[in-house]
Amino acid sequence: MPRIQPFTKAGKGDVSSHVLVTSLEEVYENAISLLHDVVERPGRPGFRLATGSLHRAELSVALRPVGPSALAILVEELSRLGARVIMHLDTGLAISPSLGIGSVVLATAAIKGDGVSKTYAPIEVPAIPDYSLLRHIQQSLEVHNIKTVAGVVWSLDTFYLNEQLLEHGARLYGKIALAVDMDTASLFTVSMNRKLMSASVLVIESSLPKGIERGSSYLEDESDELRRKVFDSIDKLLKPLLEALALHMEKMKSKVNARI
Repeated sequence: MPRIQPFTKAGKGDVSSHVLVTSLEEVYENAISLLHDVVERPGRPGFRLATGSLHRAELSVALRPVGPSALAILVEELSRLGARVIMHLDTGLAISPSLGIGSVVLATAAIKGDGVSKTYAPIEVPAIPDYSLLRHIQQSLEVHNIKTVAGVVWSLDTFYLNEQLLEHGARLYGKIALAVDMDTASLFTVSMNRKLMSASVLVIESSLPKGIERGSSYLEDESDELRRKVFDSIDKLLKPLLEALALHMEKMKSKVNARI
C-alpha cells in the first residue's frame, strides 16, 4: 500500500476512525467550520479531506466528486488509512409522495441499481448499513427533535434520469423504496467488503410525485425557495450528526477499555 493515497493525497495519521463523507461542497465547508484545530488536505480535483476536533473527539470530513465510483475510491482510501465508521450525508429524489423537499431519510437498505455495488458483491448480497450505527444516529437526531423517515432507497449510476426509467422504477420499486440516490448501495457494499460500519442520511432535494426535477435546489437564481428548504434541513443536521459521530467514537473506546 502506498504511504500517500493517490486521490485523497492523505497518509497514515491524517484520518480519524470516524468520517463524515459528502459530495456537496456546502456540507463540507459548513461541517469543518464546526470543528476546532482543523487540518485540511486537498486531494486530486474533487477530493478534499479535513480533520479536526469536536468535544475532544477527532473527526474527519471528506468531500468527493458525484457518483458511486468516486465514493468507492474515497471509502477504499479512508479504509486504508484507518477509518472504521463512515457516515454519508447527501441528497436524493423522492419517489414516495409522503416525502417533501427537505425531508430526512435514513437508509435501512439500498436496491442495487448501480454498477459499483454489483462489482463488489453479487446482486443477491443485500446492501445494508450497520444497524447499530443507524440506530445511534436515529436516536441522536430524535434528541434534537429532528424528524426522520427510515426506509429503503434505490441507488443508480446516473444523477439525471429519463422519464421511461423513472416510470419503470416507480412501478417496480414504488411500494418498496422511498427515494433515489446514486451512492448508498455503493457505500454499504464497499463498507461491508472492507469491514467498516456505515450509514447513509439523505435530504430530499427533488420529487417525482411533485414534478420537481433533480438538481433544482442547486440553482440559486431559479429555485431560491427549494434551495432554502434543502440547505436549512442540512444545516440543522450537521452539528447533531457530528456530535453523533463523536459520541459513537467515545462508546467504541469505552467498549475497548472494558475488555482490557
